[in-house]
Amino acid sequence: MGRPEHRPEVRGARDLTNLWRELPAAVLAYPASAWSPERGLATLIDTLRARAWREHCAAATVQSCAERGQNCERPGHCRADALFPMNIGGGAPSWRQATLFVQWRPALDQWHLIALGAQAGDSLGWAARCLRERHGLEGSTPLPVSTLADLELAGATRWRLMFVTPWLVGKGRTETSPSPDTETVAHELRKAMRLRAHKLTALCFDDARAQRLASHLAHHVAEARLPDGLRVEQAQVATHPLALASRGNGASFVALTWSGQAMLRVEPDILPWLSLIALSGGGENADKGFGGIELTPLD
Repeated sequence: MGRPEHRPEVRGARDLTNLWRELPAAVLAYPASAWSPERGLATLIDTLRARAWREHCAAATVQSCAERGQNCERPGHCRADALFPMNIGGGAPSWRQATLFVQWRPALDQWHLIALGAQAGDSLGWAARCLRERHGLEGSTPLPVSTLADLELAGATRWRLMFVTPWLVGKGRTETSPSPDTETVAHELRKAMRLRAHKLTALCFDDARAQRLASHLAHHVAEARLPDGLRVEQAQVATHPLALASRGNGASFVALTWSGQAMLRVEPDILPWLSLIALSGGGENADKGFGGIELTPLD
């Protein structure tokens, strides 16, 4: 009988996941009746982003930086930039992410308003009031969540992944593509986990140098562990073109999207990574409500 395969621990991997687990987090749950999926998550998120810049911008001007079409004047000292970072002409810098967002959870029949980090947690009540005043969302209930550890997946090695909102694979692609095979889906999921880990790791620090150095560690661990740690056993995924328009300059484009489901086999030490995209989505434009997924344990 052969000896079981032993994978050496990647140096720094455990420190990285422990860092994520300590990040402050908070969630408000709304009943399914509070909002209609057909009206879209982007509507809710756009409202929060616009109100954040209008009410929390730290610039000493009548109009906010966003309204003037300029980058944040006081990065690191502006609540609007902390909640919804932006960079004119190129989206948010690659190591930044929105820290307030909404997700639809079909299995629970709930909408979740999620805050990551201390500043977002402090703004959760403000966000709930914005959504109530602008869109009539009522009936929120705080969930027993204080850190990201409370939202981590656990207890199974096989999972069913459902695409809840369109997963944007790429922009500017008008061709009709065949359904992706299991390795293509696995590659896209691993890429999403690596990029989300890069952003979330930066969120755990206030100092820009620490953000960049720790994010390099996230890429190193991802390259060492994700190829063997996550496999897609089955994929029933369809591709669809989706016409979209940029809210920044009004330009229209077509994106290639995925819908459907996949069956995953995941090593235990990869579950914190999978939890990141279960929480905040993946693919292009995840911060705007695309790429939402739901994971159900199978064993």
